Amino acid sequence: MKFLDEWQSKLHARSINLIQQFKRSFLFKFLSILISFLLVRYLLKYLDVSDYGLWAVIISFLNWIIFFDLGIANGVKNKLSEAISRNDDKEARQYLSTGYVALAGFSSSIFLIVFFLSPYIEWDILFNTEKYDNEFLRTLVLIILFFTLSNFVLSLINAVFNAIQKASLQVANQFIFQLFALSIVLFLIQFTDSNLHYLAVGYGGSMFISNLSLSLWYYGKNKWLRPHWRYFDSNKLNPILSLGLRFFLLQITMMVILTTDRFILLQLTDTNEVTRYDVIYKYFHVLVVFHTLINSPLWAIYTEVYQKKDYLWIEKTMKNMIYLAGAYIVIIAFMVLAGDFVIKLWLNKGDLGLSISNYLFMGSLMLFSIVHSVLAYFTNGISKTNLQLLTSVIGAVINIPLSIFFVREFDMGLNGVILATIISLSLFCFSGPVQVIKEIRSLKAEAQRI
Repeated sequence: MKFLDEWQSKLHARSINLIQQFKRSFLFKFLSILISFLLVRYLLKYLDVSDYGLWAVIISFLNWIIFFDLGIANGVKNKLSEAISRNDDKEARQYLSTGYVALAGFSSSIFLIVFFLSPYIEWDILFNTEKYDNEFLRTLVLIILFFTLSNFVLSLINAVFNAIQKASLQVANQFIFQLFALSIVLFLIQFTDSNLHYLAVGYGGSMFISNLSLSLWYYGKNKWLRPHWRYFDSNKLNPILSLGLRFFLLQITMMVILTTDRFILLQLTDTNEVTRYDVIYKYFHVLVVFHTLINSPLWAIYTEVYQKKDYLWIEKTMKNMIYLAGAYIVIIAFMVLAGDFVIKLWLNKGDLGLSISNYLFMGSLMLFSIVHSVLAYFTNGISKTNLQLLTSVIGAVINIPLSIFFVREFDMGLNGVILATIISLSLFCFSGPVQVIKEIRSLKAEAQRI
């Protein structure tokens, strides 16, 4: 990456940091992608196709809980970023400690509610499976739920990494988790028969160890920010929640749009169709992961530069991000053509029954997701989320009915749920640029009056 070094002398300090974060993230993310591909391959070796589909649905189902944090993590990220930009270490520590306490209380409450209600839920009907009895599925859900909520609290360290504009540390965290998870799966293949309970403990434990290790390491080196219950400030909770509730509403709507596809397919088709969806999604999602390396650090930077009214940097950055999104079209076209070859080589299994239309629809979805994230990271960073929220609510309302309509009336299978998601995302993809241009012009006029 010598060319990146040559650019640095010509760039703004913020852009230099952005490039540095990309360079530091690239190796970790590249290795993480390789491991994630191996992980799917060996999961399909440990589980049969039906069990893998069930596993993917349960993981997706429980990960919805992450969207129900009342926006605390994103609220902490923005408030922490603002405090750090003002060099107010005390306030930064108060916001962070308050966030940890709030998330711990929230997570404990959710676990207790599900634990006591779980005996009355017909899990086999919910997950549309006759292979396992209700008690087996209840135990599986509780195991995954426990680790999901534990990591829900510990993963607040990722909000810290973004707030201090060190997003590469979050990527390192993901790499450590993937490495632990792959090791656990290889161990299970070697020493156990297929068992979803063992997998749930190993998978959840891997994420727990990764988050805890990074947290202990970072707070050990940065004691000025180390959270402690004594720094909990109820007065800081209101600003976090006030900002966070907007993010919470966005999270709810995006949850409906982006994470219900597997569940809808499970209810309308079968676990095999879910497996096909999951495989092709992971194949194309590599592009989104790569884009996130560049896009992720921008949220906190937008928060800082917007307060400082640096409209020139914002304008230049937004243009570059849009141009980059356009360049992804060529990459997606190549991935569509190479799809069958790459997936067969990757999974070392027979034909999964994927068609060229499946590749085209999923590739289009990834492109819309990238454009949506480019626009959303800017509006989220400057806390101007009204338009995004409006379009997301409309998208969430129409997503599931459209999915059902396309699957049942046109027999489109996984293409139907993908198309519904594309339509839902497109509302902000087409209206968002208008808001971005308006905000930049308004910021420019305000800066010129000073």
